[in-house]
Amino acid sequence: MNHNFSVVFLASWYPYYDYLTHGIFIKNHAKALAYRCNVIVIHVRSSDVIEKNVLEYTQDNHLHEYVIVFKKSKIPLFKKIIHFCKYIYYYYKLSKLVKRNFDNIRFIQINVIYPVALFFYIVKKILKVKHYTVFEQWTGYLKEDNQYKGLLRKWITKRIVKKASKVWCLCEYQEKSMIERGLYGNYDIIGNTVNTNIFQVKNSDIKNPIKKFIHVSTLDNAQKNIFGILKVFNELEKDGYQFELIIIGGHGKYLTEAKEKAQALNLSQVTFTGIIEQDALPNYYQSADALVMFSNYETFCVAVYEALSCGTYVITTKVADLDKLITPDIGRIVQINNEQELKQSIIEVIEDNVICNSQKAHDLIENNFSEKIIGQKFYDYYCELNKLTL
Repeated sequence: MNHNFSVVFLASWYPYYDYLTHGIFIKNHAKALAYRCNVIVIHVRSSDVIEKNVLEYTQDNHLHEYVIVFKKSKIPLFKKIIHFCKYIYYYYKLSKLVKRNFDNIRFIQINVIYPVALFFYIVKKILKVKHYTVFEQWTGYLKEDNQYKGLLRKWITKRIVKKASKVWCLCEYQEKSMIERGLYGNYDIIGNTVNTNIFQVKNSDIKNPIKKFIHVSTLDNAQKNIFGILKVFNELEKDGYQFELIIIGGHGKYLTEAKEKAQALNLSQVTFTGIIEQDALPNYYQSADALVMFSNYETFCVAVYEALSCGTYVITTKVADLDKLITPDIGRIVQINNEQELKQSIIEVIEDNVICNSQKAHDLIENNFSEKIIGQKFYDYYCELNKLTL
C-alpha cells in the first residue's frame, strides 16, 4: 500500500440503493485501485424516493465514499436551476470535508465526464489538485447512440479532454468515436473490472435437463435489443424447443416494456428477476448453459466478461472489442440485428453442439480484467504521473 498519494474519484454515476447497478463499474474501478492507494469517491445525485437529504460516508479499507443524495424539487418551472445550485453547494461542501480529512490528494479522476465536469473546477480548486485524468464510459459518442449534443456538454467535454493527463476509454471504437467528435486528448484503453474471486468457474458436472439461457443488462431496447432476443426465443418456442430464459436487470420503464413485450408475444418460458446484487450474480451465470446478448452497440458489455469468468458460453454481437476476445471454444459472435443467426446459435446450444472451454474462459478474464490487473494498471500510471509532477 502506497500512502504517498490519494486519488479522488469524481463520479457522474454511482450505485445507490434505488439503483444498485448504476455506475457499478466506477465503484469496481475505485475498489481495484484502493488495494494500492487511498481512493476517495465524491458523488452527488438527486432522488425522488427519499424524504430528506442524505450524506453517507462509508469506508472499506482504503476506499472512502462520500455520497450526498438530495430530494428532487417539485417546482417544475425552477427545477433545473434549483438542482444546479444544489449540486454546486453540495460538491463544495464535500470538497471541504475531504480536504479536512485527507492531506495527500494528488490527482482527480473524472468518471463519465458529463455532468460532473460542470462542478469539477470547484473540487479542483478546493483540493488544490493540478493534475487529473478521465475515464469515459458513456456510449453517447458512438454514432449508433448519437447523444453527444448540446453546446454546454460539448464545450465542457472538449475542455476536459484536452487538458486531462490521460483519457481512458473501454474500447478502440469508443476512442475513435470521441476523436471523430473533435475530442483530442492523450487516450489509452483499459477495460472494466471483473471480481474473479466471486465469478468463479462453474461445476462442469452439473447438467441442466432443459437448457438454461440468461440475459443481463439494463434492458434498454435501443442499445440492448431485448425485443429482438424475445422475438427469437418466441420463434424457438413456436418451433417446439424447450428452454429456460432468465432475464436479469432492468430499471423503471425498461423493465416494464420488456415484460410487456414478452407478454404480447405469449412467451411462456421466460422469467424476469429485476436487478440482482453483484454478489448473487455468479450463481446465475454458473447455472446457465449460455449468456445471450444482442446489443446494437456497446463500449464494453461487462456481462459477457462476467459470464466468461464463470466459464459460461456466450452468444453476443460484434460490438466494442468482443470479436478480439471471443474464440469459437468459448462463445459465438453474431451480426448485429441478425435474428436468424442468433436463433441458429441458440439452437446449437440447445442441441448440445457447442462445448465451452470453461477454464480457458476464466483464465482469459483473470489475466486481463481482474481487479488485480486493472487496479495495477491504474496504479502504475499514477505512480509515473506522481514522479513527473513532484
